Amino acid sequence: MHPDMSARPTRNAAILPPAQDIAHRLPIWIALAELYLDADLAPDDLPILAEKLAASRYTEGELAHILLSELHPVLVTNLMQVAGVWNGFDADWLQARVLARTRARLRWPARLLPLRRATLARAVPLFDRVKELRQAR
Repeated sequence: MHPDMSARPTRNAAILPPAQDIAHRLPIWIALAELYLDADLAPDDLPILAEKLAASRYTEGELAHILLSELHPVLVTNLMQVAGVWNGFDADWLQARVLARTRARLRWPARLLPLRRATLARAVPLFDRVKELRQAR
């Protein structure tokens, strides 16, 4: 397992709730949503996504939290579909779904959702590249 991403990421107290941080969160949600498309990432996609994430204000641990606690519950079903979304998620739809889930009083805990480890395994090379980019700056 990657050192910056535990199997149970915790939200840093300094990170704002999603509804209060949409301007910074939405580009991250859109970039990380690429991991949930019904298509493999092309080799050229990883550096582009890593640049977007590296330019963000979030640490690698906070990015893991956003991935697994905010996006994963909303998008995991796309990975289980026979013919899921493959060309990208609509930004307005994505924002509405993530915010609706964060406001829901009753929701299935993100840590119990299927394919969590598989998603994290797909994200590790991306987060490693983010770390490299940040260290090079």
